[in-house]
Amino acid sequence: MAVTEVRLKAAIISSWKGTGRVNWRDAIGVIQNDKIVLRYLRMGEVSGEDTFPFSALSDLAVNVPDGYKLNPEKEHFGMRFYVPGRGDLTLILTIGENLLIYDEKKFREFIHSIFETLINGKAVKIQLARIKGGALNMESRWQDGSLRIISIKSAKRGRTERNIVVLDEDRKPIPVFSDVEDLDTEEVELNGKKVQAWKVKHFYVDETVTSYLVIPEKKTRLFVLRYLLKYLPSYFEFIMKVSKEFPSLQSEFKEVMEKELKELQSLDEVEKQILMALYSGLNPLEVHQFLGLDEREIEEIYDKMIDKGLLKIVMIRKVVNLTREGRKIVNKLIEYGLVSM
Repeated sequence: MAVTEVRLKAAIISSWKGTGRVNWRDAIGVIQNDKIVLRYLRMGEVSGEDTFPFSALSDLAVNVPDGYKLNPEKEHFGMRFYVPGRGDLTLILTIGENLLIYDEKKFREFIHSIFETLINGKAVKIQLARIKGGALNMESRWQDGSLRIISIKSAKRGRTERNIVVLDEDRKPIPVFSDVEDLDTEEVELNGKKVQAWKVKHFYVDETVTSYLVIPEKKTRLFVLRYLLKYLPSYFEFIMKVSKEFPSLQSEFKEVMEKELKELQSLDEVEKQILMALYSGLNPLEVHQFLGLDEREIEEIYDKMIDKGLLKIVMIRKVVNLTREGRKIVNKLIEYGLVSM
């Protein structure tokens, strides 16, 4: 039975020697409870079919190199399978240019439905609010639960968003992944055995608590991390700390950090000093005096930094402020030890 379907473009990259070229095909993508089916189209008619069972899925939401993309400006979604007789396959999904045929919103919902199919209903154990007010909560106990992706209101931000929750024994949602403040792993005792649990520090109801979550299936742990990484990218650094068991994630994180470091090192010293000065609250009209530059020089530098997306103009006289990207760059400069406050 189909969960959902959408018109899309699909390409299959094989690990087998001599089959690495990209051949994009028009298709109807169909999600079923246990697989994805591609019904290939030619002149609008179904001309063949391919099946990818979820039991053969090893990873999803993987990085797709630009060289493989049909159009780098559009979303591409990569999934890795091992199919007996075909070897390791990377299935890449995207949409074409004709918006009369391809619907971006439906494609995004299709991708989200893949995660829902893989995550919903998976069994977990949770110990809610084990640490409360900085002390052990002796009333907290392990409960059986199951994962579910739903729309839920953030207790801290007051905003409704889709996220993964744990349904407890009474089917009540516990928003363990909403308003996360820290995420790590810790060995805990469960039913007389030592197991690795995710230690989640999060805002719950009206205070910060620490809960423990055990997801027995390794693949489910990976799929949960992939979901959080895709839909809550601000959790990037948290996910890094609990992903050591997944080489594919660690490899991607390493690539991201190397790219970030390269971008940070491309900033010259004056640009770094300007970013730090503005970040510290210095009046942008006084930065030239602070750095020993004349007003013309500083405005020329401001122009370059505006072009890079690091600054924005807030008044005609080049009164500038850091953009979100600019603040992010400053935090990374501090993190990598390239500047000091």
